Amino acid sequence: MANEVVETSVITGETITRDYTQQEKDNIAAAQAEAKKVFDASDYKTKRKSEYPSIDECVHALLDTDHLEALQAKRTAVKEKYPK
Repeated sequence: MANEVVETSVITGETITRDYTQQEKDNIAAAQAEAKKVFDASDYKTKRKSEYPSIDECVHALLDTDHLEALQAKRTAVKEKYPK
């Protein structure tokens, strides 16, 4: 059957075969696309976080005012690399 889908329960491990209507398949595809869009839109946060200066670097830059400009430049570069 063209609309037949095999599913496995993550809880019980039971495998079932189910028929989806085309409308159900379209709804699932739309929901998956929307979830991917939301994930991709927030992915910049994860990427930025891994490249931002550490807390130690920030504290050090605040205490040594001559490092503050370099710190801000590094943060700006990361924001430009991974825009919202």
